[in-house]
Amino acid sequence: MKTQTLRLSIIAIAILATVGITIVTLLTLQNNIEKQNQEEKIQARIHAITDNGTKYVKMDDLTPNSAIEFTYPYTGNATIDVSAFYRWELIRLPQDLSGDMDAISSFRAYSMIDINHGCLTAYRPNIEKLEEPCNNGEYEPVNGIAVIGPAMYQKYNALPNLDLGVDDQGYIFVVPPVFEFGKNGLVGAGRDVFHCTDPEQADLQYDANRLATRDQIESILLSDARIQKIILGNSCEFMGDGTVYTENGTYREINVNLNNTEELSAAVRLQNMSVISYELNHLARTYSAK
Repeated sequence: MKTQTLRLSIIAIAILATVGITIVTLLTLQNNIEKQNQEEKIQARIHAITDNGTKYVKMDDLTPNSAIEFTYPYTGNATIDVSAFYRWELIRLPQDLSGDMDAISSFRAYSMIDINHGCLTAYRPNIEKLEEPCNNGEYEPVNGIAVIGPAMYQKYNALPNLDLGVDDQGYIFVVPPVFEFGKNGLVGAGRDVFHCTDPEQADLQYDANRLATRDQIESILLSDARIQKIILGNSCEFMGDGTVYTENGTYREINVNLNNTEELSAAVRLQNMSVISYELNHLARTYSAK
């Protein structure tokens, strides 16, 4: 009887020990996972470059129409982190481009390497553009599209970007990017963004004047939040242009169909190849039978 009781006690102790080891193992595993998740979350945060080293960034740290440099991906290696291909710029858009909204949509992050000559760009609040000094080029801040300089005429004419989020502690972080032309772009090579088509000339790449006009128009139209909501995932089409004579001067007016379903178009006025103004119009279109 005593032997059986002893045997049962040993078995019970063994079971308890096994359960205890299992619990400790699971808790350790859980702690390790939580620690890894926390490290990954911290690693994804914007690591801004300051005179006192790097720091994490919250939305309130930047006022509208301002910018700060940061390193991505952050390695902790001072030599690597200051190299050009790791340098990005976090921009809070100007107030007139909805930069005063308390939302991550007020922010943009672009590679600082120019997509034409590899020079470093920098955001200039006085002109509300990213400036590339080697060729006096400029990129608009909403979509990173080149609006002045040789990069305008490239097929991939926008700066590579990073998608952003805000974590549970209020810090801005980088969503894991996909470095492809049609996604976040390729550093030093460019990014493919929304484009209008031209039914009279499908490939504008070889017509500098028409291409420059298209890029200027896209830069203006894509900066309008109302238009962004309408054309998201769609395309637009140049429908025609003409000359408009007014008391204030002579303008070239281009009509752009933004979305057939919504029957919405934009009438864009240009003078000396520069966009002067535009207005949205409802449009009813009919297509001839094929």
